[in-house]
Amino acid sequence: MNKKLLFLLLFLPMFGQAQITSEQQAKLDALNNYLQFSNESTHGLMIVHRLLETFNQKVNKYVDLENSQLNFYSNADLPSNIFVDEEHWFYDISPYTWYDRALADSKKLHPATAAQLRKEMDKMKSIITRVNAIRFELDDLTKGEDLKQRKNLAAIYKVMEECVTLYDDFNKAKQRLKNTVKKGYAALNIANDNKALGNIIAIHENIRAFLEGVRAEDQNNLNALVQHIKNNQATAKGFNIKDRSYLNVLQKADAFAKVAQKYLSGAAFPAEYNLYGNTYYYYNVEMVAKFNRYGSGLVSDLNKWIADNKYPALVQLEEPHFFKVIYPKKEVPKVAAVETVKPNKLPSKLDDRAVVVKQKKIQVAPGTITVEIYDHQLADGDIISLNYNGHWILKDYPLRRRARKLTLPLKASNDNYLILHAVNLGSKPPNTATLSYMYKGEKKRIVMESDMNESEMIQINIEE
Repeated sequence: MNKKLLFLLLFLPMFGQAQITSEQQAKLDALNNYLQFSNESTHGLMIVHRLLETFNQKVNKYVDLENSQLNFYSNADLPSNIFVDEEHWFYDISPYTWYDRALADSKKLHPATAAQLRKEMDKMKSIITRVNAIRFELDDLTKGEDLKQRKNLAAIYKVMEECVTLYDDFNKAKQRLKNTVKKGYAALNIANDNKALGNIIAIHENIRAFLEGVRAEDQNNLNALVQHIKNNQATAKGFNIKDRSYLNVLQKADAFAKVAQKYLSGAAFPAEYNLYGNTYYYYNVEMVAKFNRYGSGLVSDLNKWIADNKYPALVQLEEPHFFKVIYPKKEVPKVAAVETVKPNKLPSKLDDRAVVVKQKKIQVAPGTITVEIYDHQLADGDIISLNYNGHWILKDYPLRRRARKLTLPLKASNDNYLILHAVNLGSKPPNTATLSYMYKGEKKRIVMESDMNESEMIQINIEE
């Protein structure tokens, strides 16, 4: 990592609340439109990223590798254009809408600034549009009949390698956009002296710099960055601010620091990611989830705190995933004998929350289970994540009255489980969800509850 860049990150200017003119505010809002576009595009790319992993696993399994199912949804579960999202499955405001807003408000900015931002935003939009199209191309290429034609395998891997480049190019364009926005912000000459805000933004920037180092597989300065994050946190606590969003940032920064230490110590990671490697796993699964909005991350809390206090500061950016293509081996080593696998121990904690069992186990037939999940009684804005056997099968999903259907493969042993993880508490705490399933021709329903301290688990038993 460039030492000059590191120096700038660790000694950020102190932003704060200040009186600004209506013209300055209009220009600040115009600049933030571009950052909002970037953040929501990053979210959409995360959704497609999971699909790409599924396609990769599918074709590798056909050739010669065992399948490790990393995700549990397909194109059929998603809108035709993830980045438009007319039904608001994933966004309050979609990336394409932010794009339109940014263009509409660009007249408030200096023409040269607006032109440079338009250039980078158009590049980013072309990337997300192409990525959305690729998900359907891969759907067509990975149909059973097509996989019998070996010539199609090369086409599949070529398209997936294109995605590697697209994700990298998006990240580069995002960084150029950010730099241009920061120059535009500096030109506004907004005088700020709020040390608390400056320090908490330093937490964000040091974590972002750490992610950048991991992505580049550059170990230099990573230990120092973790220590700076901890120092920033200690300083932040000294301001004695009780605002919930502010405290959430500190709590989630602490969670990130713990994961960062695991990565630096070479801690083990799930076997299904062995072919991907520890950098891919820790960055894409553990770290980004603790940073970005659509995980349990701190960026949304930081931006909420800025907005709630009307600080004249820039929206803070999220970091996109990176993609890696895993290729099949020419032959799979044969194992002479396999030891009996003991049932997995049911978790007692998940993401630093206690896992509790509040009701009896449910009984199902072997094979698969199809569940439907929806808001209990009243749609009050509950957002949940759903963990099945250690895998996130729904992340940051807004519950609706309309049921979301999921078909899940069952392990033969009686250690299958579902955990309801609250992302928020909605307008009427706690976070409640109704889970329905069929058993012996009868529809069964259970109500699960979770809050920000405890996540409810239901164990699934298979009838003998």
